[in-house]
Amino acid sequence: MKEKLIIFLILMGAVVARGYSQVVISSDSVTVEAMTDSLEISLDMPVDSANVLTRGLSNIAVPEDSTNVVTKTDSLDTPPVLDMEREIPARMRAGNQQMAPPPVDTINLQLPALTSWLVVPEGAARVMTPMDTVKHNFQQSMLPDGHSVAGGYLAPLGSPFISKIFFDRDVATKFPFYDQYYLYNRGPENQLFYNTRVPYAKVDYQTAGDRRLREHRLQALLTSNFGKRVNVSFMADIIDAKGFYDSQGNKHTNWSLFGNYIGDRFQGHLYASTGTIKHFENGGITDETFITKPDSIGQSFSSNDIPVKFTKTWNKLATKQVFMSGKYDFGFYTREQINDSVSVRNFVPFASASLTSHVKSQDRRFLSHDTANVTVEGVTMQRIDQFYDRIYYNKAVDDSTTFMSVKNTFALSLREGFKPWVKFGLTGYINHELRRYTMLDLDGNELIRGKHTENAVHLGGVLNKQQGEFLKFDVQADVGLLGADLGELTVKGDVETAFNIAGKQTTLSGHAYLKNITPGYLQNNYHSKYFWWNKDFGDTRRVFVGGELYIPFTRTTLSAGVENLQNYIYFNSEKQIAQHSDNVQVLMAKIDQRIRLGVFNWDNQVVYQTSSNESVIPVPQLSVYSNLYLKALIVNELTLQLGVDAHYHTKYMSPGYEPALLQFYNQNEKEIGNYPIATAYANMHLKQTRFFVMFYNIGAKFIRPYEYFSLPNYPVNPFMLKLGLSVDLNN
Repeated sequence: MKEKLIIFLILMGAVVARGYSQVVISSDSVTVEAMTDSLEISLDMPVDSANVLTRGLSNIAVPEDSTNVVTKTDSLDTPPVLDMEREIPARMRAGNQQMAPPPVDTINLQLPALTSWLVVPEGAARVMTPMDTVKHNFQQSMLPDGHSVAGGYLAPLGSPFISKIFFDRDVATKFPFYDQYYLYNRGPENQLFYNTRVPYAKVDYQTAGDRRLREHRLQALLTSNFGKRVNVSFMADIIDAKGFYDSQGNKHTNWSLFGNYIGDRFQGHLYASTGTIKHFENGGITDETFITKPDSIGQSFSSNDIPVKFTKTWNKLATKQVFMSGKYDFGFYTREQINDSVSVRNFVPFASASLTSHVKSQDRRFLSHDTANVTVEGVTMQRIDQFYDRIYYNKAVDDSTTFMSVKNTFALSLREGFKPWVKFGLTGYINHELRRYTMLDLDGNELIRGKHTENAVHLGGVLNKQQGEFLKFDVQADVGLLGADLGELTVKGDVETAFNIAGKQTTLSGHAYLKNITPGYLQNNYHSKYFWWNKDFGDTRRVFVGGELYIPFTRTTLSAGVENLQNYIYFNSEKQIAQHSDNVQVLMAKIDQRIRLGVFNWDNQVVYQTSSNESVIPVPQLSVYSNLYLKALIVNELTLQLGVDAHYHTKYMSPGYEPALLQFYNQNEKEIGNYPIATAYANMHLKQTRFFVMFYNIGAKFIRPYEYFSLPNYPVNPFMLKLGLSVDLNN
């Protein structure tokens, strides 16, 4: 088996990579062709660097198949770097902060007809971010597997997901039940806002399985400008996955309406959304023999015939959000002479004031109708009760927890570069958040709905330098000043430099943070039928240092990072929340290597991790993603990518999943790993249409023993055909 595995990995490779082809950018006076040997364009225009509070958005690359229509665009705070050789680097997760791209003269430069950006609450800054229009590895973008070198999930599309790469995990939010669905969650923090010269629509669809067990996902975007300054957009995201194992389906619906006004002095954004998740929970399969030794069953069966723990149990989640931002720029007008007869009047901002408001309501219910009486070791109980050691009330399961938040942020910003002597940008902000929780509680022996309200005030600032060729940095500090977050502290910084080796730009970046994190209310307090606790956890302290080196002439990215954690909060092997008072260190080293020989490509990503305490933070020692493919232009504008890829990690005590908590916990009963989850695929791109055909989990046909488990008791989907389609429509 080991020999087969080694041969298999050698033949398949490791890393998600995107190819880049010729992009033409034209202006009234110049045309620039950026070819694959990495041409970076940086023109002179002051940029709102005070507003650049980046969120892992550095080195933004324009994809090879971006919109072909060119037109002038409104000025953005942070236009992109045009780097055709390099994609967005892997995130080292220094607070998910990376350097922002340098400025582009948007007066003289014509950009695609559609521009898009994210809005950062601290300063209402606009950070330009390209849409997902790349054709390279399109099939991976439609899979949970495509979001991490190694990940764990429950098989169906839309199910809870955890990255097995520790530095890919975010800090728990104030309502942690939604954290496990972060691949699918939508909100103002990840919503792209748009400016388009013509109405634009985008439709993505994927499907798998037969009619009885089919899973679907439909994503649709419609955006249009009303005049030069006003944009209105609508987005829908619908998942209906029946599940290939019994009682394991998902239904997601998310509707978003949003828009923006972009003027010289005033910029405003509005976002409203509603979403629901209904996740049928089966608790995992009860007999792994159906997967590992199917021939021993003695009869034919399908995947949904395998016995599971629960059959009438589910988690339901709902969220509603409204986000508003307004920013006023203080500045002056200048006139730029284009030629002897033409001049352009430009507005140059030097400072801004902004106010953002975010109102959010979230609800989670855990319900079960597995209430038929059964007798276990002479004790009569509801069927679902037999799987839990503690029971805090005797009725049918109906655990409900709600969360409401109102957060307002006021910021003042000074722009970098509006005068030659202004060498950096500066932002100061203050925010207030009102939080309200409701959940089960006891009034004597009677169950009631308990309520808790808390306030938090934070004061923060950002100092950054985004202009210049050789050195850029970003430093942010945030302190909990009053209320529930009193004493909370975050200090984080990023620095990036560039230099030439063999005529190509090599970049070196460093990331660090110091965090003192107060535990959330739901970490200290939670009440339900099977889990009930009231804790008084201390603050968690985290210190991280890491860096990244990109070498363009070898197409190599080297990354490394180390973090020390004290008072780390986690769920232990008893599925109980716990805090480890001692220090735990986690080390990661990663290499991304892309190899190209004509139409043949081999991309590899290898991650090494180690934890000083595997019982608190277990990680796989080695994780690999490998992608071996042929990529060529077939006829006219039809591009074909044909290949095979695989995700693999060494065996370790992978996290378990507990439906009643909707959390992952540290189990110590079963090791997961040493089995590649492989796909064979064909990606095609024709003008504004992308589509793929994929055979998922091909290893289930020839790699034995069959151990294609993502988490304990949760196998991934069996071998199947998957199809996907994406169409961009420009009117």
